[in-house]
Amino acid sequence: MEIPDEIMIDIFSRLPAKSVGRCRCLSKPWREILSAPEFIKSHLNRKTNPQQNLLLVAALNTIHTISDVRNDTVSRKIQLIDEWEEAIGSCDGLVLLLNEKSEKILVNPITLQKEKIPDPPLALNKTESHSMHGFGYDGSIDDYKIVVVSYYDTDEYYPDNFDTFVDVYCVKKGVWKRVDNSPYDLSSARRCTGACVNGAVHWLAPSKNQGDYRAVIAAFDLAREVFDEIPVPNDVSMNFGCYQLVVLGGCLCITDAGRSLHQDNNKTDTWIMHEYGLAESWTKFTIDCGYEWSMFKPLCNIGDEEIVLICEGGEILLVYNLKEKTLKNMVVDGASAYVLDGCVFVESLLSPCFGAS
Repeated sequence: MEIPDEIMIDIFSRLPAKSVGRCRCLSKPWREILSAPEFIKSHLNRKTNPQQNLLLVAALNTIHTISDVRNDTVSRKIQLIDEWEEAIGSCDGLVLLLNEKSEKILVNPITLQKEKIPDPPLALNKTESHSMHGFGYDGSIDDYKIVVVSYYDTDEYYPDNFDTFVDVYCVKKGVWKRVDNSPYDLSSARRCTGACVNGAVHWLAPSKNQGDYRAVIAAFDLAREVFDEIPVPNDVSMNFGCYQLVVLGGCLCITDAGRSLHQDNNKTDTWIMHEYGLAESWTKFTIDCGYEWSMFKPLCNIGDEEIVLICEGGEILLVYNLKEKTLKNMVVDGASAYVLDGCVFVESLLSPCFGAS
C-alpha cells in the first residue's frame, strides 16, 4: 500500500531539516518530493516556533554552528572554506556572510549550499569608501533583499561629498537597483551591520532635521524601500561611537559601552524594545561586565534568564545571567569560546541559489 504524496509531505514537513536531508538520500522518489519548492516552503512555514541555532565565525575564520544553545555545549564545524570575517544576519535559515575581501556570500548552514552575491553595479571604490549591510525578507514580493549603505571616506578622499547611497539586491531575481539616498547620516553608525526586524533594516543615526541633535533609529522598509524613523530610549545620548543596535529575541536591542568607557565603572547599559515602534516599550538593564574597555554584542537568549554575548575586542563568548547578574565565559567544545562574530538562524531547506532546489 502506497502512502499518498500529500500525507508524506505532511509527515516530512514536521521533521527537522537535517532529518529531511537524510531522507532525500533513501530513494529517488523521496528526493524529488522533498526537493520540490512547494515542500521546502511548506516545511519552512510549519516552523511556528523554530529552534534557535547559533552560527559563529571562529577566531581562525572558520564557521561553526551550535544547535543546542546553552553553556557547556558542543559545536559543529561546517565545511564552508573561506576567510570569513562577519555574519551580517539571517532570515529563514539563510545566512549572509562577509569574507576578508568584503565579498558577500549567502549560505544555508544546514544544506551547505552557498551563492556569491555580485557587487552593485554602482558600488563605490572600496578603498575610498565605507559600507554597511543588512539582510531580510520582503513579503510583498516573496523575495529576500540585501541592502548596502555606502558613503565616501570624507576624511581622506571626498571631503565635500556627504551623500549616503543605498543599493538593494533582490536575491531571487538576481538584480541590483539604487534607490533614493538616505536622508540620515549613517556614517555615525560605527559601520555596523543593520538590524533586521519587522520587515525593515535598522541603523542608529542623528535626526535628519537640521538643528535637532536627537538620536533616532533609521528604519529602511524593505517593501517600500524608503526610510522611516523609530524612537530610541529617552536616555540614549548622541555618542554614537559607543552604541550598537542589534536584534535580540526578535526585538531591537541597543547596547552602550559609553558608561564603562567614560565613567570607569565597567558597566554596559542595554535596552530592548519589546513592542516594535512603541517608545514606551523600551526596557533597560545593566551588565556589570568586569572587563575594562569592553563592548558587548548580544547574540541570543538561553531560556528566560541568560543572554549570550560577544565581548568585542577580546572576541570572547560570554553568558550573562539576568537574575543573578553574573557574567561568565561560555564553554564550547570543552573550552572558552573565542569568536569574531555570530548570529542566530533557524534550520531550513531553503536554497540561497536564486530559488533553486
